[in-house]
Amino acid sequence: MNASLDTIYQLYFDTAPFSRIGPTTYSLSPSVGEGTIHRLSTYSGIEIVYSEYRLHSRQTNRFATRERMVELQFAMSGRRSASISGLDFTLESGKGALLLMQDFDVKFDFGCEEPICSFALGIPVELFEYAMSALTRPVNRHFERLTEGAVFKQLDFMPDERGLNLANQLIGELRGTGRSPLLMEAAAYELLNLYFMQLFDPVPVCEGLSREDLRRVRRAAEILEAEMRHPPSLLALAKRVGINDFKLKKGFKAIFQSTVFDYLRQIRMDHAMKLLRSGHCNVTQAGIETGYSNISAFSEQFGKTFGIKPSAVKRIY
Repeated sequence: MNASLDTIYQLYFDTAPFSRIGPTTYSLSPSVGEGTIHRLSTYSGIEIVYSEYRLHSRQTNRFATRERMVELQFAMSGRRSASISGLDFTLESGKGALLLMQDFDVKFDFGCEEPICSFALGIPVELFEYAMSALTRPVNRHFERLTEGAVFKQLDFMPDERGLNLANQLIGELRGTGRSPLLMEAAAYELLNLYFMQLFDPVPVCEGLSREDLRRVRRAAEILEAEMRHPPSLLALAKRVGINDFKLKKGFKAIFQSTVFDYLRQIRMDHAMKLLRSGHCNVTQAGIETGYSNISAFSEQFGKTFGIKPSAVKRIY
């Protein structure tokens, strides 16, 4: 656990109308509204927080700290707003933001017009610094350089399908009883890496590929995720997004550092893991749902990908 980050989150809960009712669960006071917040601290100090509630009337709470923090936020539904040391922060429903804060005074304004559903990952500054140093195109992205001495920096992004799938996977684990802290930490790292790459290490326009070409490649990836059970052929996929197969293959290498086939295989395995961990599918069902008619081949690939048999995952959940 990171002491500084834990202190900040505890300040929030100490000033908000929530009471702890379990090791990872906080409940809203019935006089104020209804709903819960789930919070888990990982071994490396990442704070995983999911909030789902509705207020009877508008509420505010305020606290101040000298500590530093980094937080990745997703507004799943409802508008988030606050004043951070006099600077307005707003996050509209369906949007995401990376926040960097230090020595700040925050006043939250909780509206009652609509339900609030949000997800956040709190990141120790030391871990953030390490992640910045490990980018494939290193630049000076240290915390102090990014904030430029300001108390608050907001970097907005639009959550994509892969990011939302990872967030929902973590939410499901957080709300469940058979959670695996190690697998949750791995998913949190993957989610952080996805948006750190998007915000700080964007794919350059490659020779022979326009920005429109890259947009179409991303659309092709979305189609594979939606249709992994019966995916289109390479040529059919290229035709659907309006690009030739050569550019499609080149674009996948540029954006995902992967061939089209390897990308499909990875998202199939990720989805299979999610299905097995949900407890609603057996190994055969997970294989069929992810496009495998040969369950032996599915089990072999699953083992190569995760280092564990799907039947072993099923026994855990």
